[in-house]
Amino acid sequence: MKRTVIILMVSFFMLSFNAFVSAKDEPAGDLSTAEVVGELLWVRPLGCLHIALGAMAYVISLPVTVPLNKEDEAKEFLITYPYCYHFKRPLREM
Repeated sequence: MKRTVIILMVSFFMLSFNAFVSAKDEPAGDLSTAEVVGELLWVRPLGCLHIALGAMAYVISLPVTVPLNKEDEAKEFLITYPYCYHFKRPLREM
């Protein structure tokens, strides 16, 4: 059990920062076919995992966020932003 929790925590932290890794300073041009396929087969499925871990973190944080009336902000940060990043943007925009 302890090992599973540690693996989930490490995975969550690794996936939390993937938006910074894929950020580019120059404007996005046309992506190659390999980049589009890589995004379709690698980034989007990891997005599902990212959103699932964010949902778990949201549920775990509810005992703290409900008394502070911050559950909407926590949901936006942990679920909505990752969802929009991974699934609402066009396939060719990184």
